[in-house]
Amino acid sequence: MSVAVHSWPVITLTFGAEQIVADANGEVLTYPVLDATTAHEVAADAAAEACRRLGLKVCRVQGHTENGSVFEMVVDTELGILEEYEVPASGPTPNRGVRQTGSTTAGRSAHFKGGNQRRRALAIWGSVGVLALTAGTSVTMNLTEGHGEPVAVVHTPPPAQLPVPAPAGWDTYGAWATPMSGSQVQAVLDWAGRPVSVDGSKLTGHDPATGVEQWSRSAPFTVTQVALFTVDGQTRLAAATAKELVLFTPDSPEQIRVEVPQEATVVLDGGTVPRLDLPTKKSLLLRADGSTVSRVVPAAAKPLEAQGDHLIAADAKAGKVWRVGTDSAALPKPAALPAPAEGAELTGVLGSVQGRMVAAWKDGKQTIVGFYDVDEATDVTTVKQVAVRELDGGQITTSTVQTDRVHGLLLASTVLVDVEATTVHRLDGQATLAAGYAWVTNDGEQTQVTRDGQPEATTTADQAAVPDVITDNGMAMTRVAGSTDSSLYALAKTGPIPTASTSPTASPTPTAKETPR
Repeated sequence: MSVAVHSWPVITLTFGAEQIVADANGEVLTYPVLDATTAHEVAADAAAEACRRLGLKVCRVQGHTENGSVFEMVVDTELGILEEYEVPASGPTPNRGVRQTGSTTAGRSAHFKGGNQRRRALAIWGSVGVLALTAGTSVTMNLTEGHGEPVAVVHTPPPAQLPVPAPAGWDTYGAWATPMSGSQVQAVLDWAGRPVSVDGSKLTGHDPATGVEQWSRSAPFTVTQVALFTVDGQTRLAAATAKELVLFTPDSPEQIRVEVPQEATVVLDGGTVPRLDLPTKKSLLLRADGSTVSRVVPAAAKPLEAQGDHLIAADAKAGKVWRVGTDSAALPKPAALPAPAEGAELTGVLGSVQGRMVAAWKDGKQTIVGFYDVDEATDVTTVKQVAVRELDGGQITTSTVQTDRVHGLLLASTVLVDVEATTVHRLDGQATLAAGYAWVTNDGEQTQVTRDGQPEATTTADQAAVPDVITDNGMAMTRVAGSTDSSLYALAKTGPIPTASTSPTASPTPTAKETPR
């Protein structure tokens, strides 16, 4: 193939039992498969037409099977070939794969260079068994001449250089990077601690060390928020917009579609399960199967946290708390937050994490933070004051509170709160709460501050990036916020200056071969 193959855009081919669907940057083409023996020809037609509509002669193609397997290919519209994608060699590469002469399934005249070539094409496309070589792993097809036994070639995303200063404690060297197509969705870790990137409607779980795709899921919309949660002992990955929501399980690419009322707002970071908040003073709390339970929000209160099928709500002005566990309009008797000192004035409720509420008080010139456990009983709400902490400095601003539920942290203005340890720390500047740390910017520097309020690392760049998550092997998964560079970088604490292209969308390089199981 003599024409250069660009790394982007990528046509997506989805293989179903009776049809092949091509997605060319949002334009969807559906081709029926009337005969399984011609599936390879249908795939070539679909890919070629999608490539033409993108205005390209050649284009990368990614095939997805129903069980989540992924295959990398390339289509040439002039030659009518759909073949496995390989890194170009120094010499010319012989054409292989599926040749076709039309762009529709009708009147197709497919031909090959010989009987062996047809056997190779059928080995790639002819059966679901061959397509499902390695479930959930990015692979290409590389067939041994004369044998027809496919071999999976695993591709690793290339190294890349973060184009802005790295977070304090990390290097700008990215061991790998993956494009996210303009997405500003914060990365999360999946059920096995693997980073999840979002590219439009596609969610991908990566090996933390290499970036190799471990699984992929597709939502029926452009995803704007993602969260992992466990309910009823079952793990679910939620992908959503403000008005749409689907769930995925660890063992299946099939989506669980959640019926979201038109007037509802999806809140993923609203507790141990997602909430659908309604303007009618109700919250719908999600269950593992995608169904919901309704909970009434008291008239003067705001939802603080979903705790399984319970809703914790509070009236910050009156200092009252409710734990609502049924769909009855008859609400339980609320509990009053006990003042930490006689005459202390409640100035705000910072939030609730795992059933423990945090409130700010003013006692003369003294600022006090109280911690309260909300009892699980729902007939009468009761709270227990478990700790009181005095804090130097002015009052705590509660208008904007950041929450890190994974690590049990709250950040209100310049005050860092460890909810589980019941500690509070006044920071030296404004901060961002992420990945279990407060990233403080002050006087031209960024400081990584631990949950204990101690500085762990400092960089002299005040415009340094902030990681979304940190993996168990120490990779800081980082995006460039507000930039046209929409990639996810796996930053190492220290690393060599990469000799490879700094583009995160460079063509992947084969690193290993696996025999299909």
